[in-house]
Amino acid sequence: MNRIFTEQLSHSLNNRLARVYYLIGQDPLLLSESLDQITKIANTQGFDEKVEVIIDNMTDWNDLFERCQSMGLFFNKQVIILKFPENLTAVLQKNLIELISLLNEDILLILHFLKLTKTMEKQDCFVQLEHYESQSVLINCQTPTVEQLPIWVSNRVKTMGLTIEQDALQLLCYSYENNLLALKQALELLALLHPDNKLSFVRVKNIVEQSSIFTPFQWVDALLEGKEARAQRILNGLQAEDVQPIILLRTLQRELIILLTLTKPQQRLTSIDDSLPLNQLRENFDRLKIWQNRRNLYTQALKRLTYRKLYLICQQLGELERLAKQEFSHNLWQQLSNFVLKG
Repeated sequence: MNRIFTEQLSHSLNNRLARVYYLIGQDPLLLSESLDQITKIANTQGFDEKVEVIIDNMTDWNDLFERCQSMGLFFNKQVIILKFPENLTAVLQKNLIELISLLNEDILLILHFLKLTKTMEKQDCFVQLEHYESQSVLINCQTPTVEQLPIWVSNRVKTMGLTIEQDALQLLCYSYENNLLALKQALELLALLHPDNKLSFVRVKNIVEQSSIFTPFQWVDALLEGKEARAQRILNGLQAEDVQPIILLRTLQRELIILLTLTKPQQRLTSIDDSLPLNQLRENFDRLKIWQNRRNLYTQALKRLTYRKLYLICQQLGELERLAKQEFSHNLWQQLSNFVLKG
């Protein structure tokens, strides 16, 4: 399996059209552009029929099986796009295995998963897909993180034949974080407005809108990292999007349980103000199956916290949940803001 980023897809397609593609992630722009590129090249090679199916409990698998075994009256080859749910049940795996057994050179298969774990890759259906097409291509369609976004914007600007000042690039990243579609539209508008293809800070500022889209998980990550300003900015965005505060509380409670589990003391504590035990952290990460890209977040938080601080945070969360459920307090968002600042 060849693993690439979306910006590498064009080069990959120019070299060879694979028989199987995996789209991993849920960024609307990256998914849409990747599908468009693949199907465009496929069309030039005779794949003139496209079928998209959202896989669920109502999926007519027999229809898919028949498609793989019969030729259409008005097309020669077909692209089959299957969009899977996050939970790949045993029944779905069984049907996918049968579908794989019917694949042939007149079918280009594109599979979309929200994520693809090492455990999933060891399942029979993925092993059989790898046997069928050893040069399958996995395309990372995850939205770039705040650290990755400047690189993504730089590559997009270069591809469009534009030049951009560093402070203008930073402004775009700040304004359109998690919203690549709006970012793409902003760049296209800038290109139209400025034929000299030069993007200065002033030019970018004139068209920028605050279009960032955030999730509760990013709020929690900012808290774990101790980035108060970023956590407050995300919280403001979540409030503007009418996210229910109880969702934030539940998300944070889950992370606190993980922190407590990671640092469960192996012996009697001398003081609840002592630093948290980190000597078995790696083993606990493995035991709890914590993803590698999140381990540093937990480590940063654990180095700042003590059991006393964790206890106080739990108390604050309990009070916030009481306000949310019993008093329906309009002051809840301000309380969450104060919690961010204390964190």
